[in-house]
Amino acid sequence: MREYEITSIILEGQTSVIDDTKQNIKDILSKNSAEVTAEEDWGSKKLWYLIKGHENGHFSYLKCKAEPKSIEKIEHEFYLNQNILKTSIIKI
Repeated sequence: MREYEITSIILEGQTSVIDDTKQNIKDILSKNSAEVTAEEDWGSKKLWYLIKGHENGHFSYLKCKAEPKSIEKIEHEFYLNQNILKTSIIKI
């Protein structure tokens, strides 16, 4: 297993939507056999440029361990979630 850093920009809105989306991210990771080792909530910030027409986003940071094969599936599921504006997955 390799270690990865995942930074996600979540559609800003009600706290319940943000919390549900963060839980959905963790569910996607666990479904694909990734183990979350650390989590940080960076809060809402103004974006440097519009992403899907939005000026603000809520940032979530996770460290996890996963097999390289599962990362492609994880990225695809993040892409399908409408509440996730953008995601960056970096191998440590």
